[in-house]
Amino acid sequence: MNVLLITTDQQRADTLGVYGNTVCDTPNLDRLAAEGTRFTACRCQNPYCQPSRATILTGTYPSTHGVTTVGVDLPADMVDKSVSRQLATNGFQTALFGKGHFASAFPTFPTRQVESVEGSALVDPGWSGPYAGFDRVELVLFGHNIRMSSGMGSWNWCFGPPPFGLHYARSLYRDGDKRGRERLRLMQPEAAKHRLDQFQTWHSALPAEDHTTTWIADRAIDWLNKVERPFFAWVSFCDPHHPMDPPAPWSTTYSPQDVVPMLPRWVDGDLRGKPPIHSAWAAGLRGTAYEWANPGGAQLRPEDLAIMVSAYYGMVSMLDAQVARILETLDERKLAEDTLVIFTSDHGELLGDHRQLFKGPVHYEGLLRVPLIVRGGQFTAGTVIDEPVGLVDLAPTMLGAAGVEIPKWMEGRPLLDGPRPYVLTENDHQAGFKISLRTLTTKRHKITRYVGREGVGELYDLQEDPGEVVNLWDSSECWQLRSELLTLLDEATNRSVRAEPKVSIVG
Repeated sequence: MNVLLITTDQQRADTLGVYGNTVCDTPNLDRLAAEGTRFTACRCQNPYCQPSRATILTGTYPSTHGVTTVGVDLPADMVDKSVSRQLATNGFQTALFGKGHFASAFPTFPTRQVESVEGSALVDPGWSGPYAGFDRVELVLFGHNIRMSSGMGSWNWCFGPPPFGLHYARSLYRDGDKRGRERLRLMQPEAAKHRLDQFQTWHSALPAEDHTTTWIADRAIDWLNKVERPFFAWVSFCDPHHPMDPPAPWSTTYSPQDVVPMLPRWVDGDLRGKPPIHSAWAAGLRGTAYEWANPGGAQLRPEDLAIMVSAYYGMVSMLDAQVARILETLDERKLAEDTLVIFTSDHGELLGDHRQLFKGPVHYEGLLRVPLIVRGGQFTAGTVIDEPVGLVDLAPTMLGAAGVEIPKWMEGRPLLDGPRPYVLTENDHQAGFKISLRTLTTKRHKITRYVGREGVGELYDLQEDPGEVVNLWDSSECWQLRSELLTLLDEATNRSVRAEPKVSIVG
């Protein structure tokens, strides 16, 4: 059986209609869910892009594959163990389109991997792999037009000009330097008529046909139209990761007024009973390398958030339309019946929950819970599974569907192997400051331990308190529950395989 993995970046589960969103229009993904199996309790194993993607690729936890934070390369021995390498070894044609992020794009990165600015300038213009276990790659370097603080400037260097940047960047300059620089200008918030700079939101003036979402779908479709079976393709979209900068017509699909019913309800003082990191992160942590990740969340107003969410939903609906084109290609080539299709995201998005934005060392559901839809093989139409699962389970699921033996060292398990009691999330944050979290989520409860900080933690009853307002960690009525969950957390974290700790180049 062929395998088609479609991922987005930083997409909450509740952005899809089939997950209960009454505003954001996602008819094609909703239809995919109706044709397959939908998992309501899938969570990432790390709430940052780079560690989570390494988990998807290897079927192991960050503390095992070694990419415990942003700014750490995926080790070569883990590339050898990747699902892509194993499928290629077993005769599958393999390809990756879009964002890889298996190495850091930072300009100061010393090892000059392909996915770094300096490294991108060292590869031949016609290079298309192999990379990260894939035979063919067409990559977007980093993929987000973020404005940095702390002297980092802009991320525009990821988009060229040549020789810098990778396949997407070179496509921007396909008809000369002048047109390429004009496209780069149109990406910027200064070119937008509507913008909210403080919160990384604007209506992009870049035409939709030049946007990464369209380009990634185009490249995947071109390959699918030529591929011979069997194949494994990872279509890795960069959106709806911030900045929230959808192009027309998606930039005006939703008005701020439209999204008001979906905005989180803020409870005054809800951070007082939580570890100090929550208040610090909401305040923006000025002066850190990740200051842009939450630029003054304490000053976030409902009207600002409505503008952000309307743009974020526009990006999601644009993605939905491009996913439809890819699925139509499978139908046209009569590949659909023999292809396992997986749709998910590397992690979620805080999107105003508890007045916080984007992502960080705060393990709220909006950040950890991601959509997961699987169609094909033994995944039956219209099935909904509410048991906890994780992105670590994707690699063994794909190998099993492809008829390839699942290695014993993989820490995930096939999604249909029956219920599991919990899912584990690790977070070893190093950007600007260091903090380590371990979170265990069962069907009803979530507990978080702050490693090395005795007596500090979080405990929520997700059934009675889905908004995670009341921290039960210090509640005398929950001491036995806390003890039982901490025992499970110890069981989950005390695995035999551990990678040597690595230092991020971001911190």
